[in-house]
Amino acid sequence: MRRRDDGGPAGVRSPAMQRATAVFALALAIAGTEVRADAPYVPPDFLSVTPPLPPGQDTNVWRLALSEALRLAVRQNLGVALERGEVRIAAHAVDVARGAFEPTVSADYRHADTDSPPASSQEGEAGQIFTLIDDGWRIAIGQRFTTGTRVELDFGNARARSSLGTAVEPLNYRSTLSLSLTQPLLRGFSPDLAIPRLEVLRARIASERERRQLAVTIATLVEQAESAYWGVLQALFRYDLARRSHQAATDQLALTRRQIDAGTLPPSDLIGAESTVAQRDLELVGAEQAIQQASDVLRAVLHLPRDQWSRPILPIDVPRFAPGALAPEEAFAAAIKHRPELAQLELDLRASSLAIQKADNDRLPQLDLGLTGALVGQDRAYGGALGQLGGADAKGWSVFVSVAWTPLQRATAAAAEIARVSHAQAVLRREQVVQTVWLEVRAALRDQAGAQRQVAAAARFRELAERSLEIEQRKFLNGTSQNLFVAQRQDALASARLAELDALLVHNRASTALSRATGRLLADRRIELEVGK
Repeated sequence: MRRRDDGGPAGVRSPAMQRATAVFALALAIAGTEVRADAPYVPPDFLSVTPPLPPGQDTNVWRLALSEALRLAVRQNLGVALERGEVRIAAHAVDVARGAFEPTVSADYRHADTDSPPASSQEGEAGQIFTLIDDGWRIAIGQRFTTGTRVELDFGNARARSSLGTAVEPLNYRSTLSLSLTQPLLRGFSPDLAIPRLEVLRARIASERERRQLAVTIATLVEQAESAYWGVLQALFRYDLARRSHQAATDQLALTRRQIDAGTLPPSDLIGAESTVAQRDLELVGAEQAIQQASDVLRAVLHLPRDQWSRPILPIDVPRFAPGALAPEEAFAAAIKHRPELAQLELDLRASSLAIQKADNDRLPQLDLGLTGALVGQDRAYGGALGQLGGADAKGWSVFVSVAWTPLQRATAAAAEIARVSHAQAVLRREQVVQTVWLEVRAALRDQAGAQRQVAAAARFRELAERSLEIEQRKFLNGTSQNLFVAQRQDALASARLAELDALLVHNRASTALSRATGRLLADRRIELEVGK
């Protein structure tokens, strides 16, 4: 037959467990009435202060507050560090996109030395060889503006030394200063300037989305860190309760020995008392190992250096009981306003709307309007050429219109339809997430309300177990009870205390989960989104 861990057959509860379950069920019914009556809950003494560490672990203790644990987790956790890097990359991507509107400076120089016969009778006679030495240098500044306008200022210079008969001068300098402006009117332009600035807007959306993702990552980490912190405290409380149970069993063993010596109990009763002490010894060993395991989980979340993993951690904050008062609609409204996941979806909708606008703009003809103006100076000396340039003696201007169009528009029409379908999918994804958030909020409120009732029920369970143990101990002193029954009452009290501890921590975790479900966790914990450098 399959056996339980306590030696009994599987599926069959011990008498002590059956009585404890019955008492807890009765307490749950009573507590339900008390919660509805808004009876205040006051934690018992053993849950009001931080329990001590086991012997041998009380040196070089790290007394850790919950706020410090959260601060260290946010600062040192590897997942958060990676996400911060993504945020910085996305922020720099905005500067990269803005680079399209930065001025561009270009310069070049050329030199040519040619010996050749004349190409025409105006250049010279047949059989002659003429020399042409040509130097040119140019500097230009161009910039594209957020209106889509392209402006370029060009300053070109040429120096020609020639023996050809067609040369203006044997040595001639020519300088040209020109300004050109091109403005798209249809494709590449929109009255709201979204199309010319499209890449910058996309980069900003991506950057803000990464910041929201950082908030999601940190909120998840804060919830994990709090759970790990309470896990260490829970293990310490369990050890403390196991130690208390061990002390009670030891006191009962001593009392049994005194009564056997006095002749009021048979010697056979000593075995039961010693068995109870041995069982408590085993529970202490397991509780001490649980402390080490829970502490390692917290150390991993905090990403502590390995040389600090041997240092004992003692949480100094104890769980508090704060009944919830949010209505479902109120909590849902807070979630819609503050959840970073929903903010990300709103950014996705903005990005898809831009994609539709860009796809529609691509279907328009390319219609550009251009204007060019130029000044020219020429002289046998470079100073003279620049002087003519400054005097604007030789000048000219031109205006042009260019048109390009793809009349079939098969690709652009398909791209526009893809953009619209993608936007519709983004809307559906948002509605899907909103529905999920609504379910999460309701579940968090339900869990918090249930945990609140469990705390009251567990407190009632513990009070009844304490009174039952007191009664049984008095009966034992009067000789009307046995060690077995006292041990059962002690087991029931230990179970009740553990149930109250677990219920209180479940309530704290449920409150944290509700705060995260409503998107208020980071604000409630006063945690700022520090990106770093």
